[in-house]
Amino acid sequence: MPATAINKESIPNQPSANVARNMLWMVWSGAVSIANSILLWIFLARMRETEELGRFTIVMGLYALFFTVCSLGLAPYIVNEVSRRYAADASDLHQKEIAGFVGSASILMLISGILCAVLMTVCGFLVSESWSVRVSVLILSFAMIPTGLINVAEAAAISFGRTRLIASATTLENVLRTVIPFALIWFGFDITVICFSFAAVRIPALLIYLWAARHKFSLFSFNSADFFKILRAVPTFGGTIILAAVNWQAAIILLGFFSTEAESAKYGVASRFLIPVSILMASYAGVIHPVIAQYTQNSIENAGSYLSKMVSYPLILSTLAAILSPFLSRQVLTLFFGGKYADVAPTLDILAMSVVPFCVVMIVARGLVATNSQQIDLFANALGVAVCIVSGVILIPRYGAVGAATAQLLSFLSMALLETIYLSRKIINFRIWQKACVSSVCLLAVYIFIWKI
Repeated sequence: MPATAINKESIPNQPSANVARNMLWMVWSGAVSIANSILLWIFLARMRETEELGRFTIVMGLYALFFTVCSLGLAPYIVNEVSRRYAADASDLHQKEIAGFVGSASILMLISGILCAVLMTVCGFLVSESWSVRVSVLILSFAMIPTGLINVAEAAAISFGRTRLIASATTLENVLRTVIPFALIWFGFDITVICFSFAAVRIPALLIYLWAARHKFSLFSFNSADFFKILRAVPTFGGTIILAAVNWQAAIILLGFFSTEAESAKYGVASRFLIPVSILMASYAGVIHPVIAQYTQNSIENAGSYLSKMVSYPLILSTLAAILSPFLSRQVLTLFFGGKYADVAPTLDILAMSVVPFCVVMIVARGLVATNSQQIDLFANALGVAVCIVSGVILIPRYGAVGAATAQLLSFLSMALLETIYLSRKIINFRIWQKACVSSVCLLAVYIFIWKI
């Protein structure tokens, strides 16, 4: 099973010494995923009609939802537990216990993948009357089964510093995920066939982890105590990831109910630029999580200082990107997607602003897990979903894609406020309010000037 793909000889005793190297491998993994997503959408937007792109947006929205849900949100939990266990004891006996823990998680994820495949198919029939959408969702749902196992393997690999393994699997999958669909689009195949190729290329990624595990396969074991311990963590972590996935895709789903396929296509085009951010932030948060866990175990004050520093970097970069967006969005959209999507610029500008609180949430959430306060992340995601749905129902029927982007911005803002306030009280040295206020003032000044509010 993928749980045994980690060779203990490569495990560093001090995870902080390898953060830069691991980050580079994860950035590479993110880069190839980003290239795949953007290039495919650009090609599809130029080769097919807007209505077909709208149907594809709905299908991929459901896929993204269940792709996230099938992990049950346990990746941070697995990283946290394995990192702490190895930091406490690196003996051979303890390594077998860790393998049992990861193996138990793998079995749970396999069950989750199968259930998500069924639920995804049902949702495909509920959200659209188009048989093209329904059949595409049905075919793509089979990708959920290997996805659960891959999630566990990736979390374990991050814990043990085997990020190069993740980069290898991700690169192979995304090369296939680019070349094959491009050929299918070029030769005029329907989106159902394209979705079949997406499901098929998950298998080679899983095989890489199995191949890496061949010499350590005997280490795989099932530990019933660990299985039930993980199962008890599912309500909190699973609830969090389900709410997070719903939050990400709620705007697209609401567009399907309350607006047109053309507006769905506009939002789909603009939201493509969120994918690079989400992938890179997931990589960044995953790499620093073992260090956060170690700091939290040894010194809560140092953990606060480290978290403040780690939040500052994406906060500054995302603010700069949001400031530049109004000046470049129209040109960038025209360059990548063609002139007919130039009017998507206001939607993209609003989504660019939403990146700022999103980046904060991604790092602060790892701090909450490390301090055993993951229930706050659950509450924050519930608040975010409620804000997104309520504001979406109000704004989308009137403003379409722009309304959907505004709902997403309000959602991330509410989450960032709740999580940051709590963690600032929980960890004394966690301070980002000054930088957050400067970021907010800069964004308000720029957008008031541009939009002439």
